[in-house]
Amino acid sequence: MSDPTSQTYSLEILAETTGVSTQLIVQYQEHGILPPHFDDDTVRALRRIEHLRETCEMNLRGLKMLTQLLDEVEQLRQELRTRR
Repeated sequence: MSDPTSQTYSLEILAETTGVSTQLIVQYQEHGILPPHFDDDTVRALRRIEHLRETCEMNLRGLKMLTQLLDEVEQLRQELRTRR
């Protein structure tokens, strides 16, 4: 659901913007938690992932599963909104 006018970021800028290390961002990419390109949606997703990791103390597998479920819930909510 990326906006075509969304700002794109380099790995270093994403790390600086979110306060997450470049190594951890790369790990998230390697595990399929983050997409290969970085945009405004990635910034929001990374902040959500870090919040979940810190508050729920989840490992990478758990983070991936939970983020997929949250994305699916959001998609279903949008579908319901369009039906009304």
